[in-house]
Amino acid sequence: MRPYISRPLRLCIMLFGIVLLTLPGGPARAQSTTIGLAAVVNDQPISVVDVIDRLNLVAATSNIQLTDDRRREMIPQILRQLIDETLQMQEAKRRGFTVSDNDMERATAAIEQNSGMQPGGLERYLQQNKIPLESLQDQLRPQIAWQKILGSMRRDIEISDSEIDDVLDRIKRNQDKPRTKAQEIFLPIDNPQEEGKVLDNARKIISALRNGASFEGLARQFSANASAANGGDLGWMSSGEMDKTLEDALSNMAPGQISAPIRTVRGFYILKLLDRAQGDTNADREVKLDLYQLFIPIAQNATDDEIKTKVGILQNARATAKSCEDMANIAVDLGSDLSGRTKGISPQELSSTVASAVSQLKEGETTNVLKVDGGALVVMLCGQTVKSTLPDRETIRNRLMMDRLEITARRKLRELRREAFIDIRI
Repeated sequence: MRPYISRPLRLCIMLFGIVLLTLPGGPARAQSTTIGLAAVVNDQPISVVDVIDRLNLVAATSNIQLTDDRRREMIPQILRQLIDETLQMQEAKRRGFTVSDNDMERATAAIEQNSGMQPGGLERYLQQNKIPLESLQDQLRPQIAWQKILGSMRRDIEISDSEIDDVLDRIKRNQDKPRTKAQEIFLPIDNPQEEGKVLDNARKIISALRNGASFEGLARQFSANASAANGGDLGWMSSGEMDKTLEDALSNMAPGQISAPIRTVRGFYILKLLDRAQGDTNADREVKLDLYQLFIPIAQNATDDEIKTKVGILQNARATAKSCEDMANIAVDLGSDLSGRTKGISPQELSSTVASAVSQLKEGETTNVLKVDGGALVVMLCGQTVKSTLPDRETIRNRLMMDRLEITARRKLRELRREAFIDIRI
């Protein structure tokens, strides 16, 4: 139950705020032979100290307070993760893939960069907090090796142009439908006989989340979907883009709420709703406006004649100005300090009155005189840019590729487990 399609260079286990979370009297790594074995995987041992080290790292990076009950709940999940990583490293060795010092240095540098650390800061930080560097390296190494295995599988996966067209068409069709922003943790059911165990794990994760654990941290550690690399973040999704079971669950949730375990054909999902928004038929394009505002202040106690005079000045400006340069010259003549040009502004950033008036303009045209708080104004459209917000074809291709690799990876790991000799000692 780990992120099989993790991305080492985006792993960034947010290390700020890590505190020492060790078992009372926890033994040093060198004492593993006297502590005993947690499991044996094809004659390769996993020590109890390995489990403790990983448990402490997961707790620290996920903001979990390690009570005795919490340790007992997490140890089976941690051990399962270590068993999977051992199988991944064994498969990488069989295929001739190795993890070099350069691979580890690049992954470490990426973590430092994403965490805002200077080069060498990661090791120093871990030392300061008495967290063994090897604990993080032991997690990075199988993820890098597994990525190399999956990279070799890419050549066997083809994504057709028609598949990309279908995704783009679906995104366009769903622009006007309600959208949700959510996070997920996915726990697959690889064997129907393990459904009860997976459900129990899901409930334990939810219990930790409701006691303050980081959703992002637990998603990175235990979710088996590609979104694990982003802390389970799914981004904004329109209606129809998710499994209907998941959509129905989100529709009954409030922002910030965490779901109960949701059973699908593939396994159990845990969802957190971050936000909800109405659909927008123009959501597939981003409009930026270049505007010139000519503003004249009008005092609150101004007489009708004063108001009429100032509105007349703006109406005259509308009649004579043919460009934004003309508007600027008029502003200088009027000595209007609150007049000026604004480039790259979104229509959503304007007041509803101004946005509605500007939406009817062509380049070089002005609005009618608009009365606003403190005065009146005329706005000219100097120009606009329209950029598509739809993902490009290569982005969609990569997304579909990751989905296929995710399925392939889970299938391969199931095969490795089925063929392996696994002796659990604790």
